[in-house]
Amino acid sequence: MTEAVSAETLHGFLTGRLQMPTRTATSDSTTPASVIRAERYRVRFDSPMQAALCAQIAGACRYVWNHMLADCQGRYRMWKAYRIGPRPSVSFFTLGKRFTALRHDPDHAWLKALPFHAVRYTLKYLADAYTRAFDSTDAGLPHFKSRHRTTPGFTLPDNVRLDGTRLYIPKVGWVRLAGNQGRYLGCPAKQVRLLKEGDARHPRWYAHVFHEVPADRLPPPAATGALGVDRNVGQATDSDGRVYAVPDTANLEANIKRKQRKADKARERSRRNGQPLSHRGRRICGQLSKLRRKQKRKRQSAAHRHSRRMADTAHTVVVEDLDTKAMTQSAKGTVEAPGRNVKQKAGLNREILKSNWGLLERQLAYKAGELVQVDPAYTSQTCAVCQHVDKANRKTQALFQCTACGHTANADHNAARNILARGLTLVRPARGVGASARRGAFPSGTPTTREPGRQGDPPPARAGPDGPAPVPGVNPSV
Repeated sequence: MTEAVSAETLHGFLTGRLQMPTRTATSDSTTPASVIRAERYRVRFDSPMQAALCAQIAGACRYVWNHMLADCQGRYRMWKAYRIGPRPSVSFFTLGKRFTALRHDPDHAWLKALPFHAVRYTLKYLADAYTRAFDSTDAGLPHFKSRHRTTPGFTLPDNVRLDGTRLYIPKVGWVRLAGNQGRYLGCPAKQVRLLKEGDARHPRWYAHVFHEVPADRLPPPAATGALGVDRNVGQATDSDGRVYAVPDTANLEANIKRKQRKADKARERSRRNGQPLSHRGRRICGQLSKLRRKQKRKRQSAAHRHSRRMADTAHTVVVEDLDTKAMTQSAKGTVEAPGRNVKQKAGLNREILKSNWGLLERQLAYKAGELVQVDPAYTSQTCAVCQHVDKANRKTQALFQCTACGHTANADHNAARNILARGLTLVRPARGVGASARRGAFPSGTPTTREPGRQGDPPPARAGPDGPAPVPGVNPSV
């Protein structure tokens, strides 16, 4: 029997913060290894009442989050002022007990008409948010959820009832699911996250179903080979010379900017008049949200295609260990020390974020056989042939020309080869270089990379009159 997956891990996989680990079966068990995979379906309601009930459950989840967050903050302020007793607990168990008492409160008797487990599970997310805030200096304390800035949704944590193309939602009934039902047909559903998109006039509900899928039903990564990937602004280049460009969304971005200006004017007009947002303003805001969702899905689709091609090309994928959060920090500075080139830096930050560096890395983590991260220092200034490091090697943004040996190549391709060479030193045993390792480009019986110092290895090659010594593990013909 496979081991259980925590609901926190499932939520992390949905939000993209965590990678679902592969669960292996024990040696004395015949059950194959299984992994968790999420599938997105469109929810089709049989009546408007079902959609209204789902919206009511999502609103109750937001209310319980805000209510319990205020309660936790009040308890902590009292404890900090008087220091009586232990520090107030914010665990899911403690918050669950407070939620049970809240449901029995006469002022909150309406909570009894809603599914208990779905609403209470919101407190699991609240407890996880506190845990991340206490364990990490980067994560801040949880915030209150706004009605206008929060995506409505709720979670069915367990006991998921999935009958073919139908899903049972407690207190709502059976709803139909539209989508690719045959991919994970027959795989048990562990958890469901329902999210609402669109505006109030045209709501759309989607169900993210987490299936427990046997590993043999998933497309396997390449059996051999290694691939280095250099991620740049607007594209990524691998060590075989292939370029993976982000989708061209210039027209879509222009439409988003135009709608953004109109939405800002509508909000300013509403604040100036002291009136709620007009019907036209709400319609413009809905159109803006729709365009942003379309832009997001285009980038996600491109990242899925690129990561799948890389995983099919080589077993091991080597990438740079980039700190995207630090690289995209604002350059405004402070009043005493204002930043320089703030507008240029803001534009660069937008280009970096839309290049999907983190998304591509997260998808490679579970699609490729192995993902290796290396130090990115000087990979763009190092010659892949003679390993000469010089800032002058990078003639232009696209051209690399070594000042020592005269090697000329595309700058991103050269950097990808350096990334691959660094990653191969961390892989034991090495599995070859690129797709050519699987096409028989190397002599039979000769490994593409070898551990240094092993008995029987030939002496290392030295630079001679015919050129510099080759780099171990890198195919010079690439």
